[in-house]
Amino acid sequence: MNQIYNSDKPIIEKKYDRFNRFKFSRRISETIIKRSSDEGIVVGLYGLWGEGKSSVLNMIENDLKLADDILVIKFNPWRFKDEDTLILNFFKNLSEKLDFELNNKTEKLGQFFKKYGSVGSVVNLDLSKIGENLSDTQLEDLKKRVNDFLASYDKKIVVIIDDIDRLDKQELFSLFKLIKLTGDFTKTYYILSFDDEMVASSIGERFAKGDNNSGHNFLEKVIQVPLRIPQALPKDLLQYTFDLLNYILNEYKIDLGREEEQNVGSLISQFLLLRIKTPRLAIRYVNSLSFLIPLLDGEVNMSDLILFEGVKILYPKYYDFIKSSPEYFIETYYDFTYEKKNLEKIEELKSNFEELKKDLSKNEQNAILKLLKHLFPFIKEGLENYSLRNRDDLWIREKRIASSKYFYKYFIYSVSKDDISDVYFENYIKNLSTKEYDQILHETEEIFSSIDPVEYLNKISFYEDSLEWETKKVLIELVCSIQGKFEGMKGGTFSLGYNPKSQAAVLVNRLLLSHKNYSERFNVAKKTISSEVPFEFSKELLKWFKVGKSDEEKTLKIDEIKFLNKVILDRALDDSKKCNSNLFEKYEHSIFLLLSLFHESDPIGLTVYIKNLLDENPKFIKTIIYSLTSMIYSSTRIDPYKNDFARDTFQSLKRYYDINILHKLLMENFEEEIVKEEVFFFDNDEGQTILNALRQFNHWYNLDVSENLINQ
Repeated sequence: MNQIYNSDKPIIEKKYDRFNRFKFSRRISETIIKRSSDEGIVVGLYGLWGEGKSSVLNMIENDLKLADDILVIKFNPWRFKDEDTLILNFFKNLSEKLDFELNNKTEKLGQFFKKYGSVGSVVNLDLSKIGENLSDTQLEDLKKRVNDFLASYDKKIVVIIDDIDRLDKQELFSLFKLIKLTGDFTKTYYILSFDDEMVASSIGERFAKGDNNSGHNFLEKVIQVPLRIPQALPKDLLQYTFDLLNYILNEYKIDLGREEEQNVGSLISQFLLLRIKTPRLAIRYVNSLSFLIPLLDGEVNMSDLILFEGVKILYPKYYDFIKSSPEYFIETYYDFTYEKKNLEKIEELKSNFEELKKDLSKNEQNAILKLLKHLFPFIKEGLENYSLRNRDDLWIREKRIASSKYFYKYFIYSVSKDDISDVYFENYIKNLSTKEYDQILHETEEIFSSIDPVEYLNKISFYEDSLEWETKKVLIELVCSIQGKFEGMKGGTFSLGYNPKSQAAVLVNRLLLSHKNYSERFNVAKKTISSEVPFEFSKELLKWFKVGKSDEEKTLKIDEIKFLNKVILDRALDDSKKCNSNLFEKYEHSIFLLLSLFHESDPIGLTVYIKNLLDENPKFIKTIIYSLTSMIYSSTRIDPYKNDFARDTFQSLKRYYDINILHKLLMENFEEEIVKEEVFFFDNDEGQTILNALRQFNHWYNLDVSENLINQ
């Protein structure tokens, strides 16, 4: 008989992972292992007591220990009874692992803190006593020497701290101040495990308001990467699993089969299309699937997942009812003999459905009911003359959502129940045009302490059709102002949707498009492309302003788009000039767009611009080519990486400048290095170098010359 592990007892190895947290832990460890930046990061692993945080930490630790360039340090703060002992033992663990000498080769870190007495004072927890306790070594000098050592140390330091929520209030505050002080050390990672609500409540009492929001605001200043461990749902704790939020989408090859593809397509057409009334709703639907498909592939019925995510996005009230009342959807309406129906339960179902359908058209009511009958056949027992006895075994084999065993998996990575009531958010939206802007910003920050910024955008979508223009203008200004909240994956997109920043830009675009006055629409759009809005977000907005096949479908007219193209190009040129830089270096991540806009508005001016750069420094040809080398954005990496200098890029460069001159300059300055090795192409892999990019340019040039000779 297999041993059953109590959830309170943390597991050590992957083979004992009964909740499928291994993928989640592996995602964290791989991020640390593969991360190339030396900047320190503080990761917060959030979860309730007994939810499995320690098990996740153990699996992370096991992965990290396999890496040669990582040193793991575990620290258990709840073992120490007072503040000085806790902090002293933290540095003792660190010093024992590093064998770090501070003043000379014989004075270890632990000896250093022993020499200066109160550890709390040394690490600046008691600012009033720094002068007394650090008479011959100032705190900043200490930090610098620690950091210098870590910079030269050939390993990353990962400090794992568990059970933080067992500390008392004073110890909690002391520990977080210590982490805040040392969290920016080079190549140092903290993984902190705790119940964030409990810790926020304790810490919040130290501030003026003395509430959870104050505590959460404090935690946000310390924790750069907050992660909540995958939730294991009650009924199937030993069977269900979580996948990683950002698991590699292209590793999943979803094949429903030809017949099932046609079936799902037909169901979407019949039952969901009625509610996909805007591009924004379609994007939300696809974006939701882009998160869930890689996480749940193989764990649920993929057809059901695709359809049920449509219910979540397009019929949210029904989704909430299903989630809160599974007994109506995954249990029979017959008694245990399967001879009599539960009439009271049937009437309750009908009453709830009557309430839910009030805001729907007749066609929409029929569509959602038919879709729910497809997904949850048990409701046909309640509404029709049906009996589905002994069907659960089949549904389990097919991993259908109607199965009691698999039902909860479809909610694993859904948005958790908000801490903010609908009444509060509705009042927030209604009063936007009547409040001072600073007050709006403050209230919005408070909202973000309770809900995810993407969910904030989703909530706005429920009200946007009924908003007045003045309120929409405030929302547009607000989203542009707080655009940094919607970062998502750094610079990249998910393959089946858009990152949060794109969602924010789509919302702005929709708010503008809904206003019928073109002049007022254009005036607001100009402000979003101005220097007051960060360049990258202005660029994202401009992309969405152009979406649409006709003028009526586009937010702005063709002449207005051309004007804004010129505005954003001039912004980039002016900023580059002010920084004594150029487009290729200052705006490398946007260079393709900027060169295209430059060529479109002033092709001769672009030629002159490039010529001046090359006349000033002929070797600048290297910078031009490398800046135009493709950049890859991946959900598995924090930072993007260079890939190939593509042939279509070469063809574009031919339109911008005399390619023969560029090649001549290249060979005059770098021929010896170029011919040393053969050119190599990476496809989507890493490994690109500047010299290889130059070789790729040379390769396309020679190929282009030979093809032209053949065609002559």
